[in-house]
Amino acid sequence: MNSPRLRRLSRRTVLRGAGAAVALPWLDAMAAPATGGSTAAGGEAGPPVRLAYFYVPNGVNMDSWRPTDDGDLNDLPPILRSLEPVKDRVTVVSDLAADHCKGKSAGHEPAGGGFLVGEKCKHSETPEVGGASVDQVAAREIGLSTPVDSLALGIDPGHRGDHGYSGTYLSHISWRSKTTPTPLRMNPKTLFSDLFRGRPPRRPDWGQAAEFAQGNQPDSIEQSVLDLVRDDAKALQRKLGFSDRRKVEEYLDGLRGIERRIMAADSDAYSHHQDAFAAAPESESDGRELPQLIIPDGRGIPPVYADHVNLMLDILTLAFQTDTTRLASFLFSYEKSGRSYPEVEVRGSHHSTSHHQKKQENLDQLTRINTLHMELFSRMLVRMSQISEGERSLLDNVMILYGAGISDGNRHNHDDLPVLVAGGAGGTLVGGRHLKCHDKTPICNLYVDMLRRGGVEIDRFGDSTGTLQGLFPA
Repeated sequence: MNSPRLRRLSRRTVLRGAGAAVALPWLDAMAAPATGGSTAAGGEAGPPVRLAYFYVPNGVNMDSWRPTDDGDLNDLPPILRSLEPVKDRVTVVSDLAADHCKGKSAGHEPAGGGFLVGEKCKHSETPEVGGASVDQVAAREIGLSTPVDSLALGIDPGHRGDHGYSGTYLSHISWRSKTTPTPLRMNPKTLFSDLFRGRPPRRPDWGQAAEFAQGNQPDSIEQSVLDLVRDDAKALQRKLGFSDRRKVEEYLDGLRGIERRIMAADSDAYSHHQDAFAAAPESESDGRELPQLIIPDGRGIPPVYADHVNLMLDILTLAFQTDTTRLASFLFSYEKSGRSYPEVEVRGSHHSTSHHQKKQENLDQLTRINTLHMELFSRMLVRMSQISEGERSLLDNVMILYGAGISDGNRHNHDDLPVLVAGGAGGTLVGGRHLKCHDKTPICNLYVDMLRRGGVEIDRFGDSTGTLQGLFPA
C-alpha cells in the first residue's frame, strides 16, 4: 500500500541531479484513483502499449520454424523452443506475405528497405521508399508523448547494394520519409548516454534525419547517472509504499548493471565485427565487387555478439519501462548479412549459408543461427515478464513483431513469412497460439492492428486489405 504522503505521482516524474534526469518505471502511485485499465493511447489511467518491430535477415529454415498444428502452441518447433517460458504471450502467424518486398532481380535490398514501409522501394542507387515506415507513422502521433519519439536499433553496419539498388535498403527498415531513413543506433554507450542523461523532449523534424542532442555529454560514464540523482532518489523512496520502493530499487539496480557492462566494454576499440566479417565482402556480392565493410569503433561495444545484442535489448527494455519511448525497431544484422557465428559453429557467411540448396549441413547451420537470434529475443521477453506494471507486467503492455522480409533464403520468396507477435497489447492479445491465415494475407494487415493497439486510429497502411482476422478475440 502506498504512503498517504504521496497520493499520486505524475507519469512524467523524473529523478533529478546535477545535469542529469532519470525517468522512473511505472509505479502504483502513478495510477489514477479508482481506475485499473490501460489506455492504448497512453493516458494516465494505466501503462501505455509500446510497439516494436524486430527483423532477422536472410530468411529462416522454415521447416524448423513452422508449428505443425493450427491452434494452441503445444510442442514448439526447434527454432522457437526458447520461447517456452513466455509462449502464453506469443502468437505465431503463418501465411503472411510482403509483396511490396519484391524487386527487380534482387531479393535482399527491397526486402529490407520495404519491410515496414508496405510499398516497393525505388530501383535506384539513390534510396527512396514509398513513404514513412509503420513505426514512424506511429511516432508522428504517439511519439510526441515521450522524450524520445522512437528508436531504430541495430548491431551491424551494412554494405553497398547490388543490381542497381542502394545499400541503404539493407541496413535500414525504419524510414522517417521517402528519402530519409531513421538513424541506426549501434553503440550501447552513446545510446545509454542519450536516453538516460537528461536528454530533453523535442518535437521531431520529419523532413530530415534526427540529430541526437550532443550537449556537454562527458566522454565517459564513469560518473554514474545514479550518483547524480542519488539525493532525489532517497527523498522519493521515503514517500513510496513498500511495493513501489522495491520497484524503484530493482530499476536502479538494473540501470547500474547496464552502466557497469558499458564501462567494461569501453576499455579498448576492439569490436566483434572484426572477426565476424573477416571473410571478403565480395563473397556476398551477386555479381559486382563490394567495398570493404566499415568496422565501427568498438569503444562501448561488448566484444561478443550476444553480449552486444543483450545490452542493446536491456537498454530498450529500460526505455520502455520508463516510458522514455513507446516505439522501436531492431535489426539483428543487416539484410544480406555476411556475418559468421562461430559461437554456434557457423564459421561461414550467414548469407551464403542461407543459400542452402537443400543441403542438410547448410540447413542445420541456418537453424543454429535462427535459434541464436530467437534465444536472445526470448531473453528480453522473459525480462519484460518480470517487470511489474500495476496488475500486469511490461510484457503484457507491449506488442512486438518478430519477422523477416524473406522466408526461404534459397528461394528469396516474400510469402509464407516467418512472423510472430509477442506481448499482451495492454491485456487485449491472447497468446499461446499458431494463427494460420489465408494464403498471402498482407503483413500490412498486422501493421494496421499494431497501430490501432498503440493508439493510432487508422484503417489502411501500405498494401493492407483490412485487419488480421483472428488475431484478437471478437
